[in-house]
Amino acid sequence: MKAFWRSYYSNPWLIAVTFGLPLVLSLMIWWIFSSSVVRELPLDVVDLDQSSLSRMIIRDYDATPTLAVRTIQPNVTIANRALKEGDNYGYIVIPHDFERNVILGKSPQISGFYNGQFILIAKQINSALMQTDMTIQAKLATIKALSTKQSTWTQAINSAVPIKVQVTALFNIGSNYNQFLVSAILPAIWQMAIIVGMIWAMKNESVRNNNNDLREWFDSQTPQNILSFVSVYFLIGMTLGCVLFYFLFGVLQFPFDASILSFLITMGAMTLACISIGTAIGYGTNNIVKAMSISGAYTAPSFAFLGVTFPVSDMNNVAVFWHSILPASHFVRSQIEQANYGYGLVSSFSHVGILLLFTLPLLLLISRLRK
Repeated sequence: MKAFWRSYYSNPWLIAVTFGLPLVLSLMIWWIFSSSVVRELPLDVVDLDQSSLSRMIIRDYDATPTLAVRTIQPNVTIANRALKEGDNYGYIVIPHDFERNVILGKSPQISGFYNGQFILIAKQINSALMQTDMTIQAKLATIKALSTKQSTWTQAINSAVPIKVQVTALFNIGSNYNQFLVSAILPAIWQMAIIVGMIWAMKNESVRNNNNDLREWFDSQTPQNILSFVSVYFLIGMTLGCVLFYFLFGVLQFPFDASILSFLITMGAMTLACISIGTAIGYGTNNIVKAMSISGAYTAPSFAFLGVTFPVSDMNNVAVFWHSILPASHFVRSQIEQANYGYGLVSSFSHVGILLLFTLPLLLLISRLRK
């Protein structure tokens, strides 16, 4: 085992892949989402009315913390092109004769468009538009009340908004997506680091033994040597996981109602599962370039298929299959159950059992080695 440790310490790139880069990437992800709420999403407005009322409505949209009016476009075609090119996340269309129709007591319609492919952003824009729409409707109802019947300003406001609601987003825990996203992204990064790290570790050992053939190096080892090799990278993977989850639950103070022992056992199963997959990919491809390509294609979309941002029940068959073959999917389920709901190891044993099934390729490869 000492030889494997020395080999690990002598390769800075391997240290970076298995430990340094995942930590840096995790900190970057946290920093990106550290504001906890989405703010200042660029929005275009197509003002076809060019009235004082339409300008008031534009100011209402711009005053929303989630939205920021980027430009006022002259027509829908330009705003739609900007949406497709990614210059804005959505646009609002204020129709012709908007102010005139409001004064006449009619109900003109303001249309909003946004890109639904960005699930989080689309949800935030939809929520912001609805909140702003409530404010605008109250103002328009007040104007209608003043223009159609004898009424004081106070009476008109009370008639339009009988119940006043205040939403303060910065202190609304339900609007905090930091905990929701970061606690799922970091396990996906952890999974990728272990699988890719195992492939590079096999390459490092084969080069150290003057052999560029990953399969030949593995087959030349004894079961004891491979177990020592796996033990070293199991400790490295567990250490990385402990640092990441201490950052989540210790530093960021995300809810953690689990037993530390049961959580560590689940982490151990996850680490072994990823080690097994990384070893199997390296052995099966027998080529570092192909192995890295396959591992990248396998792990890169992990977050999308975890079932956190998009429910598994709504996924198609291909997505459900991909979800089922990712160790992180089963680990994140157990993580949520243990950390958020206080489930014990017995309650999460089904997920641990599935994670242990991922170790079968590694056990099979070890069983073929010479004694």
